[in-house]
Amino acid sequence: MSKALSLYQFSRKVHKWSGLILSVVFMFVAVTGLLLVYMIPLGVADDLRTGKEASPSQSIPMDKVVSIATSQGLPGATSVEDIFRIEYRPGLNIYQIRFNNSQDVQIDASTGKVLSTNPDYSSFIITLHDGSFFGNWYRYSALTFAGLSLILLSFSGYYMVGYPLYKRLKARKKAKDLKNIAT
Repeated sequence: MSKALSLYQFSRKVHKWSGLILSVVFMFVAVTGLLLVYMIPLGVADDLRTGKEASPSQSIPMDKVVSIATSQGLPGATSVEDIFRIEYRPGLNIYQIRFNNSQDVQIDASTGKVLSTNPDYSSFIITLHDGSFFGNWYRYSALTFAGLSLILLSFSGYYMVGYPLYKRLKARKKAKDLKNIAT
C-alpha cells in the first residue's frame, strides 16, 4: 500500500473518531450559545428596564445599591457575599445586580427605585458556555483539546476531499497523455 493511501486511511480514522468524540463538546457549546442568543424570548433572562434619565454623576453610591438589592427579601440574596456581579448600564441608567443563585435585581441608578426582581439565568448559561462552571481544568484542557482537534479535523477533512480529487486529475492527465501517444 502506498504512503499516500495509508495516510488517507489514517486521516479517515482520525477524522471519524475525533469527530464523534468532539461532537459532544461542540453540541454543548452550540446549545448553550443558542440559549444565549434567544435568552430573552425563551424567558431565561429578564428584559432590561430603563431608569430615570440622569447623568452618571447623579448615580447613587455603591453601598446603597448593595443595601437596596439585599433588602428585597429574595431567597439566597441577603448579603454582599451573595452578589455575583454588579453592572452599571449608563445608557439605561440602571444598576443590574446578579446574585449567585441567578436572582436579578434592577435598580434605577439615580433614584434607587427597584425596577425588577425577576430571576435571570443568563449568567449561569454564560458560565456553562465558556466552561468556567466546570473550572479551569475544563477550560484549559478540554476546550484546548477541542480547539486543537477542530484544527486536526479541518486538515484531515481537507485531505480526504483533496486526495481523491488529486488522484482523479492525475488519472485523467495520464489517460489524456496515453491517448496523445496513441494518435
